[in-house]
Amino acid sequence: MSAYREQQLAAFYALAPGDTSSALELPRDIDRQSLVKALSRYAKKLAAPKAVFESLEKLGESDSRVVVTGQQAGLLLGPSYTLSKAVTAIKLARDLSSDDKPVVPIFWVASQDHDTEEIDHSYILDLDETLHRLELDLPAAKPAGRIRLEPNWLDNLTEELAGLNSVSAHLDDVKTLLSETAALSETYADWFAALLYRLLGPQGLIVINPLEPDVAPLFESVIEREIANPSTSVNAINEAATAIKDAGFSPQLGRGENATNLFLEEDGERTLLRFDGAEFYTEKAHYSPDDLLGHFKVDPSLITPAAGLRPITQDAILPTAITVVGPGELRYFAQIKGVYEGHNVAMPLIWPRASATVLEPPVVRIMDKFDLTYEHLAANFEAEKERVLLRLHGHADAFSETLDSLDSSLEKLIHHIEAIDPTLKGSIEKGEGYLRRTLEIFKTKSARAIAEQDDTYARQFDRLEAHLFPLGTPQERLISPFSFFLKFGIVPVMDAFLSLRTEGHHELQV
Repeated sequence: MSAYREQQLAAFYALAPGDTSSALELPRDIDRQSLVKALSRYAKKLAAPKAVFESLEKLGESDSRVVVTGQQAGLLLGPSYTLSKAVTAIKLARDLSSDDKPVVPIFWVASQDHDTEEIDHSYILDLDETLHRLELDLPAAKPAGRIRLEPNWLDNLTEELAGLNSVSAHLDDVKTLLSETAALSETYADWFAALLYRLLGPQGLIVINPLEPDVAPLFESVIEREIANPSTSVNAINEAATAIKDAGFSPQLGRGENATNLFLEEDGERTLLRFDGAEFYTEKAHYSPDDLLGHFKVDPSLITPAAGLRPITQDAILPTAITVVGPGELRYFAQIKGVYEGHNVAMPLIWPRASATVLEPPVVRIMDKFDLTYEHLAANFEAEKERVLLRLHGHADAFSETLDSLDSSLEKLIHHIEAIDPTLKGSIEKGEGYLRRTLEIFKTKSARAIAEQDDTYARQFDRLEAHLFPLGTPQERLISPFSFFLKFGIVPVMDAFLSLRTEGHHELQV
């Protein structure tokens, strides 16, 4: 994130960070009539609120633009950063919109994605502070938009939720939300989209499902161009990877031998197409370019983009000004500028999403008690724990005084050593490093010993870790927003997320 904001990778992006003026002027020659018709039908299917149709009307205007974001169709909306992404897009669109050039927010549901192991589960932290993994038995390697919603999934899920320690009134509201949205949905991706419409549709958020039968044909020009020249985008991605390595960074994407940026759906499973210079192939069959074009004509949803091409398909059919992304996505966008150029699609402004951590009342009390900040805990939780435990038991000063004494003594010693033999200075500095490491080891062991002896303080830090960094992961990357819905109610939690600004990290109290 910092490298992007400081423009250390400026050559890999089309627009400088924050350049919204240029983003709003990007050329977007799209089929607005077909797009709005398709999105309106899907919104009606999922009973979207009035504000969505108002956004769709603005989208139909020739000078309108969009702020788009997206995510996999995770169970119970997946991790809570799904909401952070969506709210960032909503707020940005609202800030940039004008009567002459309306800007509307769009959420792209990754219904083409077939990584079911990433979307078949969700994590809930209940009132007992027990972390629960809820899971559905989704078919493997099948796109989320092809997975039919089974009636027993709702029953099983609500039964599991009822077994958790939550607030009964909030549980009832959650069960109603899930059942009403499931009733509107044919597929797993629909259910995710219906939840977004219920929760954020009143803010004017439009949801797009790229596997819908009237959306998939809109990708024709990109898919045809990719079939005609499958190596062009692959080479652009790999060349960017080399340049990024040369710049001292790690690339996110890599295309292997004969890999393309296209998937083909065979017998219900999504399979990467490979190209040997003449034909495309999978483990099951070989295809000429004409064969693939024939498949696309029969059913455009059978051929879908890989990660290195997906944003281009998105921005070829949407009047995109800005794309809101997470840290991982920010890295792979750095590799696809050449893919945009190869398809003659303008690369949008890339905007790092806002992030949010929900601080529940017990967490706030503990942090206040120990004078802790989320920033310091996120930087090094164990170091903060050590610092507090040593301070509370009166031992922190001893370590600080020892370090100060070490610094003072070594400074005097180095002065004398340099006068005797300057070449010995390096040995003294190495010795100093060893002493410091030894002292840090004693410090850590002392803090651990205190934690073992002081069960009360140790439990409070365990509570902090369970809430803020469950399974060693930042809360927003693991815990579902439904975890908070069940404790505090849907409306208060949504109000907290809607208070987010468009940048930075935010601590939300409910």
